[in-house]
Amino acid sequence: MRVILVLVVITAFSVQLCTSQKSSFTKSLKNPKLIKLWETDTVLNDLESAIYDKRNTILYVTSINGHWMKPNGKGFISKVDINGKIKNHKWIDNIEGPTGTAIYKDKLFVADFDTVLEIDINTSKIVKRHKIEGTERINDLTSSEDGAIYGSGTKSGKLFVLKDGIVTILKNDLEWPNGVLYEKGNILIGLGDKTIKSYNLKTKTSKTVAKDISNPDGIIAIGNDDYLISSWEGMIHYVTKNGDKTMLLDTTKEKVNSADIAYIPELKMVLVPAMLQHKLTAYRLIDEN
Repeated sequence: MRVILVLVVITAFSVQLCTSQKSSFTKSLKNPKLIKLWETDTVLNDLESAIYDKRNTILYVTSINGHWMKPNGKGFISKVDINGKIKNHKWIDNIEGPTGTAIYKDKLFVADFDTVLEIDINTSKIVKRHKIEGTERINDLTSSEDGAIYGSGTKSGKLFVLKDGIVTILKNDLEWPNGVLYEKGNILIGLGDKTIKSYNLKTKTSKTVAKDISNPDGIIAIGNDDYLISSWEGMIHYVTKNGDKTMLLDTTKEKVNSADIAYIPELKMVLVPAMLQHKLTAYRLIDEN
């Protein structure tokens, strides 16, 4: 009976995507919950990041396929549909160890050690490789409305921007920066000191958005000025604009990771890469009153 119910829910989501373009939440959630929908087969080796391509109704999932600090030419990117079916296991193959992703128009940008790959989605080809000097390991990427690609250099402590082929270092003294999110002229950054900072691109000043979040990895906005923030070891917090936190998921005892999470607003679907378990899991975010 449970299997049948899950299939019905997933089918409903698929129909909704085709018939509705409603945005996500507009008010803070009083009692947020995550309901598990599906998980992929365990063939996404050491996956780090997932991102949704709305134009093509597909997910791109990056798999390091090895140690996150050792490039090996075995990394790959998969295409997965919104029901968890792997459509193309190695859509892009033989790269060093892909992590964070960003999309702008018909281009997918992927962090691959000290390089940002620019992939033409329509041709499935890497069209440019942007080397970011001084970044031993680029971790996450995020895009703005004007096509600027922002990224974190975790070991180097850097925040950089790639725009029109030109790289600019915005910060070089950050403590273990990981997840990044562009929003309204600011870059949210998850740091190794367990804080989430917001860096204003115009004033070049920072403020603290949240505290005491261990190993912050993915940061996603859900449409109501609140966020979901993952901790790599297996936690997801709901964080309000005031910095209040609610634990939505804790799989640390099961040793199931939650790396660079993604969000599909139309479906209120949260996508959680479990790196060491080699699978992507989808949840629906609800406000349980």
